[in-house]
Amino acid sequence: MSSQVFSVHPRNPRCFVYRGRPFKVLTSAEHYGAVLNADFDYDVYLEEMQRTGQNATRVFTFYRETAASIPGPGPMNTLAPTPEGSVMPWERVAGRGKAADGLDRFDLDRWNAAYFERLKAFVGKCGDRGVVCEIVLFCNPYDQGKYDLFPCSRVSNVNGVGEDLDRPQGFMTLDAPSITVFQERFVRKMAEELNPFDNVYYEICNEPNFSGDSPEAAERKVVAWHARIARVLREAEAGLPHRHLIAANAHCVVKVSGDPSRPVVRHEDLSYFENPDIDVVNYHYISRKAVAQGLHFFQPPGKAAYAGLTWHFLRERDRFEKPVVFDETFSGVVRGAPERLAVNRAEAWEMILSGGAGYSNLDWSFTQADETGAGKVPIGDGRRLDWRPLRAWLHVFRRLLEQYDLAALVPAVGLVSGEVPGCGHAAATDGRGRYILYLVDEKMYQLEACEPRRATLSLALPAGQYSVKAFDPRTGEVREIPEVHSAGPARLEVPAFNEDVAVLLNMES
Repeated sequence: MSSQVFSVHPRNPRCFVYRGRPFKVLTSAEHYGAVLNADFDYDVYLEEMQRTGQNATRVFTFYRETAASIPGPGPMNTLAPTPEGSVMPWERVAGRGKAADGLDRFDLDRWNAAYFERLKAFVGKCGDRGVVCEIVLFCNPYDQGKYDLFPCSRVSNVNGVGEDLDRPQGFMTLDAPSITVFQERFVRKMAEELNPFDNVYYEICNEPNFSGDSPEAAERKVVAWHARIARVLREAEAGLPHRHLIAANAHCVVKVSGDPSRPVVRHEDLSYFENPDIDVVNYHYISRKAVAQGLHFFQPPGKAAYAGLTWHFLRERDRFEKPVVFDETFSGVVRGAPERLAVNRAEAWEMILSGGAGYSNLDWSFTQADETGAGKVPIGDGRRLDWRPLRAWLHVFRRLLEQYDLAALVPAVGLVSGEVPGCGHAAATDGRGRYILYLVDEKMYQLEACEPRRATLSLALPAGQYSVKAFDPRTGEVREIPEVHSAGPARLEVPAFNEDVAVLLNMES
């Protein structure tokens, strides 16, 4: 194990460094229950992750769901273990009543050694395969039923913890002293147990938001709670050998404009960018966030996502010197939604080339009945999900990125003049005359059939002669196309492509 832990790259905050090499999170990983679900064979899962080069996985600690929580995956949701298959950080005690899951209540004064053994074994095996673990300390309880499954819920423990909590979302504030004490103790325990590992970083809470739009008063409470938990984690590691990164998930939605036809909203991300205890800012569903002005944005109706939104969302955050990670995607499946593998492929390309430090796809094909993610066993709604093609596509992208110095790669702002009709785009350069330009047909994001299309672009390139290749994001196939000479605006004719294409430009010496 390296003496240097997973960190922000010292020369480029759009990139991490892991075991001495520049690193971007690029992965399609299971729904976060690998440790707490004893029926999930994580050895099989990690074999598939290693086979296709997936380099990160999110790990929830004690948040659980039930088979009925998410229609679609149903009982094949790895975060919905059976009560008997749940592995929690605390021991249960007999004869003191039943918890919300029907088993004995938890004694929050007694750590469950089996949980920490399983956690550390998993993290260690991830490290053996070069997989980074995003340890998500807490999660939004969402509703009373899910919160009651928390060991700190007053109905599920014998210690009186949680008696002072008046609503589930109060878990993400400092309003209930018994909950705060519980959380701080848990954070210190996790810091102690995982400190030796070099492949860990922490997220404080998954999707910390109140139902609907969050009033500013609620937002301030969530931000204050994040600051407190981050400080506790910092202090816990101060006396330990290693200091790990801390991420905040910017997810509170605060309405800025009341126009019902186009409501403008914002996240609380500015608070996290400015907090020195927060190293990384995570977002969910970036491809749904259309920039309104500055950090404000509006969300298209429903779950619609659009090509090109990621590029503009990240440009508004260029001034902040912290990594931004797209660490949960909408990959369909839920409530009968169609699969979106091609969209998820496009999101990965757009995120990384727009300057994102990582992209983590939520992969519903990994289940406790099929840890290979190959669709061997149907999910709750009867569909068989074989998402090996997506993982292969991400590996194609990863192998291309390995040909570049990730620590030098930055968004090629200004390369493309204006928008590209009918397409979203993203572009990156290593500052040495090498460019990766990505185009995606906007129809693909709408799950519409795409026909072969061409594009003519005006590029602002430094003066010189450039070799040009068209790169297929699905297969990695490369085609030579005519060179481009730049002595001012350069004209690039992109040959016919279907769905998406990458164009590789290299200045000739």
